[in-house]
Amino acid sequence: MRTSWQLMKWRGVPVVFSWTVLLGLPVFLAVYRGNWVKAVTGFLALLLLLLIHELGHAAVAKWRRIPVIEIRLHLLHGLCRYERPEKEADSVWIAWGGVAAQAVLFLVALGIGALLKSISFTAWLWTYPAFNVWVSANILILMLNLIPMGPLDGATAWRAVPVLWKKVKRDQRLRQESKAVTADIIESLKKRR
Repeated sequence: MRTSWQLMKWRGVPVVFSWTVLLGLPVFLAVYRGNWVKAVTGFLALLLLLLIHELGHAAVAKWRRIPVIEIRLHLLHGLCRYERPEKEADSVWIAWGGVAAQAVLFLVALGIGALLKSISFTAWLWTYPAFNVWVSANILILMLNLIPMGPLDGATAWRAVPVLWKKVKRDQRLRQESKAVTADIIESLKKRR
C-alpha cells in the first residue's frame, strides 16, 4: 500500500506528500460545518503554506550550495531533507529560510486580503478560509516553529544569536583597535612637526 505520492518536482527536487495530509480535510470540514468549498479552500491553503515553508528551506539550501534531497509534506508539518552542511552558518540560514518564506506569504496575503475585501466583499468571503490560514494560522505556526527546541526550526535558527553577538563584539573590538592605531598615528605625526 502506498503511503506517499509525488506531487511535483521543484528544481529537480521531488515534492512528496504523505497520506496523513488527507486527514486535514475532515478537520476543515468540521471547522466549516460541512461547507465543502470553504473546507477544500482552507485545506489547500494549509498545504500551500506548508509547501512554501519547505520551499523556503530548499531555496536557501540551494543558495548555500547544499544539495536538497526531498521535500515531504505531512498533516501538520513538512520536512526538507538536504545533505548535512559543513558550516554552522549554513544550517542557521536554512532554518531561517522556512520562516522567511512564511513571513513573505503572511505579508502578501495580508495585502491581497485587504485589497480583495475592499474591492469585492463577496469574493473575500469565498476566499476567507485561505486568507485565514495564510494570516492567522501562519502566525501561529511561525511562532510555534521558532520555539528553540528540536525538531523545530527554532532549535537551529536561534543559534544565530550567539554567532551574531560574537561578531558584534569582534567588530566593536576592531573599531576600538582601529581608533587606537589612528590616534597613535596622529600623535606621532604631531610630534614630528
